[in-house]
Amino acid sequence: MKVQTDSRTSADLLRIVNEAVSEADVLRKRLERHERTLLSTRLLMGHELKRPATAIKGYLDLALENAEDISSDVLKVIEKAKDECKLLDELNSFFLQLLRVDGVPMPTTGETADIASCAENIIDHMPEGLDASNRVTVTVSPDASVFRANSNTIKLVLANLVENALVYSRAESQVRVNIERAEDKRGMGGADLLKIRIEDKGRGIPEDFIQRIFRPFVRLHDDITDGSGLGLTLVRTLVELHGGSIFIRSEENNGTTVHVTIPEMAKAEEPSVLI
Repeated sequence: MKVQTDSRTSADLLRIVNEAVSEADVLRKRLERHERTLLSTRLLMGHELKRPATAIKGYLDLALENAEDISSDVLKVIEKAKDECKLLDELNSFFLQLLRVDGVPMPTTGETADIASCAENIIDHMPEGLDASNRVTVTVSPDASVFRANSNTIKLVLANLVENALVYSRAESQVRVNIERAEDKRGMGGADLLKIRIEDKGRGIPEDFIQRIFRPFVRLHDDITDGSGLGLTLVRTLVELHGGSIFIRSEENNGTTVHVTIPEMAKAEEPSVLI
């Protein structure tokens, strides 16, 4: 009787091991597909997307060579388009860094970012129909005007959150952006935090929807915008890669407040000089 029990136990263990091996093989193949997709994405961004941006900039430079035949208003539009090409190139390089297939984490040291300039740049590049220059008020505390962080992260976070606030608010309503420096009290040995608060008086988000709002392709008001539903997913990913956090407080028909905290990166060490 004891022999039969041991035999059944061995058979069960063998079955479990075989199932585990089978599942591991499925996961391995799935991981390989993801790695190939990631590599393809990196090649697409690094090569194919760079070509049209370079071509567009070339056409704009060519147009500027005949500036004497162009009105001042058109010149401003061309210069703005050139700025957009420059921003696209910067973002392309930034995403290539995030998509590195070697698993190297983001740098722990950051450049000094001009927070006020980042915010102003975002407002200037909002879609014309949103009237951002008249509707958005930005307040940056003096001690937060310079902050060690990835400037592209700051720009992308502000761009997506401010545009959402404008799109989902009444045309005449105001959007307030407040940025300040605060002590990091999380006990993680960090320096200071950059605290970003963006308030609008728009349609708001239902409470049961807030838990899903950061998921890919989730859209709240399909009747307002034809967006992809990836903006908030991107924002949360970038903030968390930077070691920060994001949360939303909202009430239907009474607006939304988004809170973002981003920890200051360490100061890059000065290279030693041999005498």
